[in-house]
Amino acid sequence: MLCSLFLSFFLSCKSKSLHKIEEENKIIFKEREVVKEIYNQKKTLLLILKHNADGNLPITFHYKVIDVKTKKEKKEGVFIGSKIEWQDNTSLKCFAHVGMIRKEDYNFSEKTKKKPSTNYTIIEIK
Repeated sequence: MLCSLFLSFFLSCKSKSLHKIEEENKIIFKEREVVKEIYNQKKTLLLILKHNADGNLPITFHYKVIDVKTKKEKKEGVFIGSKIEWQDNTSLKCFAHVGMIRKEDYNFSEKTKKKPSTNYTIIEIK
């Protein structure tokens, strides 16, 4: 009886299939276009920034500056960097992308008379 019980138990058990079902691992990156509208301090000019939000640096910004009163375009262009913001009412401050760099120690070097270089560009709006 015990033998028949073991036999029925082993015959009724099913093992896992030895064939591995391959799953497809897909990594999908979705790009989405981001549009930002930023007014200057006096609210006379509107900065429209368009860029793709894919997580990669540097970012390619397509920018437009529009006069709010007349709805005319004052400036248009492309800037590749990390950020664009208003510096004052008539100029944009565009920050360049800085990757991994070795920073000099200005306390102990002979270059203490020199100021570190700026990592931004000024664009005047006329």
